[in-house]
Amino acid sequence: MTVLGTLRTGLVAIGGETTGTTITAKGITWELDFGKNKALRSAAQKLHASKVRVKGTLARRKGVEIKERWIVTVSHLQPANEAGAGGKENPGLRATGGRPDSRIRISGTAVRKVVTITSNTGIGSATLTRASEPWPETMLVRLHLRGLESFRVSANELVVEWAVSSTRKKECTVSLRKDGIETALGKDSPFFAEVRVAGGGGKIPLEEGHFEIALPEKLFEANPDHITMKWIDFYRD
Repeated sequence: MTVLGTLRTGLVAIGGETTGTTITAKGITWELDFGKNKALRSAAQKLHASKVRVKGTLARRKGVEIKERWIVTVSHLQPANEAGAGGKENPGLRATGGRPDSRIRISGTAVRKVVTITSNTGIGSATLTRASEPWPETMLVRLHLRGLESFRVSANELVVEWAVSSTRKKECTVSLRKDGIETALGKDSPFFAEVRVAGGGGKIPLEEGHFEIALPEKLFEANPDHITMKWIDFYRD
């Protein structure tokens, strides 16, 4: 379930029958349980008395003093987006391009962002810095390139790289670099994500189309302050 409401922390109850954090929406209050997730708990403390968006699983728990407790086990927490001048949502992300010929546009909702990249030279980089806690649930990257020999995303010490062959088979390989060791990934890895070729008749070099990747949630597990993306359409001699 997803709840948009006011968050409160530091609460106490008789017999300790409270998680200490609640969210209230339309006169209804649910308790919030962050489990062992320190990042979510820290974010909640900073957002006390603020309007937030919470996603999680709702469960009913029997109590002693409180006969019936409704508790949301939280998977995502972030400030609620509010319409600003012009009625546009604050994307919660800031993009910085590494080359003047690269254009990065961020769109979408509070829980799903689409990062659209256009690069005239086909080689470039960009850094995405979050302005809220935590990252959106879904990060979809669309690369308007003619080819995709390499697309790397770095988060702290982790680097995931995608490569799409320019042959008819358009084979895609995915690898992970961690602690200086590079490993090929299979579909059973939480870091694996498919590359979708959209438009252009699916033929590389793409004349009209783009590559699309839903970045794996595992990359954002440690809630990094920023991620870095680097891309190459075709390797040059």
